[in-house]
Amino acid sequence: MIKQTRREILAALNLMYHIGPFSFDGICHSLLHLELPDDECVKRDLVYLVDKGFIEWVNPGSYMPWPRRMYKLTAKGNEIANRIAIDPALEP
Repeated sequence: MIKQTRREILAALNLMYHIGPFSFDGICHSLLHLELPDDECVKRDLVYLVDKGFIEWVNPGSYMPWPRRMYKLTAKGNEIANRIAIDPALEP
């Protein structure tokens, strides 16, 4: 389920790649079909994807509440989302 959630986050951000950043709430809404237990698992996956360099937090501050955070796909994340590059940690 973790890999599927991370792939779905990348897919949602990939749809918004040319439009602009995607809000935390928007990401959570795009994952409603997965019926996740809470937002905490989304937060953990976002932190993981930021650490891997696949997405970036575009409005960092000393403290920004999660609902106001905005994310966008990086070029590396775009390659993973479009299956140009492969990351074994995200493969089914």
